[in-house]
Amino acid sequence: MELRSATLNDSIIIFNLRNDLDTRKNSFVTDEIPYEEHRHWFEKSLATKTRKILIAYENEALVGVIRLDLKSDNEVVISINIDPSLRQKGYANKILCEIEIYTTSWNNKVRILTALIKPSNIASIKLFSKRGYAVVSKNKEEIIMCKELRGECLD
Repeated sequence: MELRSATLNDSIIIFNLRNDLDTRKNSFVTDEIPYEEHRHWFEKSLATKTRKILIAYENEALVGVIRLDLKSDNEVVISINIDPSLRQKGYANKILCEIEIYTTSWNNKVRILTALIKPSNIASIKLFSKRGYAVVSKNKEEIIMCKELRGECLD
């Protein structure tokens, strides 16, 4: 598994993943996004210093997209979207492991990785629990899970 920074050339790939039906079902914004709106958001995101968008790939094939948003000096919020054909095959776990290492190299002040998850997104809740994330807040709209980073990935 390898990670690389997203570029403008990745816009259509990310757009298609974002508008996937299962992705929308598990997102906080469930509407389909028009391409021009996505493109504007994506260009702005690439220029934002507090956001990092990464492409995960294996053997030159897309595995997924990761978005990291700096919430504070020491906390990053993560979003992972796996290619629909590769879901339920363990790739999200591999990506999350890589991201736990990558995040502290992107910003060495970051010590906490946070996921905001819809309560109906059972796969994500299981993934983050398996990786040692603790539920810090829970209500009918979202579950917040956090983990203190150690700059390594223990499987």
